[in-house]
Amino acid sequence: MHHFGSIHLLPIYSVLIVVLLEKQLKVADKFHPLTFAKLMAERIVYRVHNRNPGNKVQQITAGTLAPLVLLIPLMLMLGVLIYLSEYPVFFDSLLLFFALRFQPIVDTVRKIERYLRQEKKTLAKQQLQSIVLRKAGPLSPLGIAKAAVESLMLRFALQYCTVIILYLIGGGIVALSYRLLFEFSHSWNAKQVKFNHFGQPVRLALQFVQWLPLRISVVCFVIGQNVIKGFAALKNGSNLTCSRYFLLNLQGAALGIELGGPVYYNDDKCRLAKCGGPRVIVLDDINRAIHGLKKARWVFLTLCFIGSLMLSIGK
Repeated sequence: MHHFGSIHLLPIYSVLIVVLLEKQLKVADKFHPLTFAKLMAERIVYRVHNRNPGNKVQQITAGTLAPLVLLIPLMLMLGVLIYLSEYPVFFDSLLLFFALRFQPIVDTVRKIERYLRQEKKTLAKQQLQSIVLRKAGPLSPLGIAKAAVESLMLRFALQYCTVIILYLIGGGIVALSYRLLFEFSHSWNAKQVKFNHFGQPVRLALQFVQWLPLRISVVCFVIGQNVIKGFAALKNGSNLTCSRYFLLNLQGAALGIELGGPVYYNDDKCRLAKCGGPRVIVLDDINRAIHGLKKARWVFLTLCFIGSLMLSIGK
């Protein structure tokens, strides 16, 4: 029993507390540090990206330096603050709280489901557009529902699981640095033609960091939802190297619904393969996906706790 009081378990205890607080404490967008980070990312685009948008080498170089210019001074300042603090665990946990910020996505998806039931398609599209990069205008009600479910599951993997794993590995500064890069990648998304080159360095860095956490999140979801159907999707030609397809294929199969398909970014059509289960999505599947993520969350946190406990015993 003395292992449960080990100092090495402080990070996982911090995670459990922050997870509970993040669900209950609402921080308005205009006061949240991530909102400021988005504004900084947009401002630097005007200063750097627009100067010579046609020069590929210059844009890749600028896209490499821009996040470093934004991140390094902030992270150094936070590192000094934590180092000098009498209670570094508190400040580390505070950084995790700011970096996590997943509950607003769940609340937005619930609003989308409610508006679709009330046949308020325009309001549902407005809510969807706030969490996706794709063009929401042409979507049908069921297209809106599918996009909302896909965004929810992708963000669970990339915003929730990845942030927590990085926090357990490197602390609050590493988790917040990743989350800021994640926000930058949305502002400079390489899927948009104008950011093809500028957004490439951040996209590649994130793909490297996200590769394993995303697959861990998929396993947790499949365990909580439907192990047999989920892992059976691996036989359907699942591309293990494409993270987005891997996630949507297995989680869609576990839910029994078809995901993927063509997506519009601005006026450019991106042809993505359909995957997942055999059935077309219906409105009730939004709540099923949310409920599935609740179970996946506890499977994930349980695995994190067991892993932390085993490491503490070995030290």
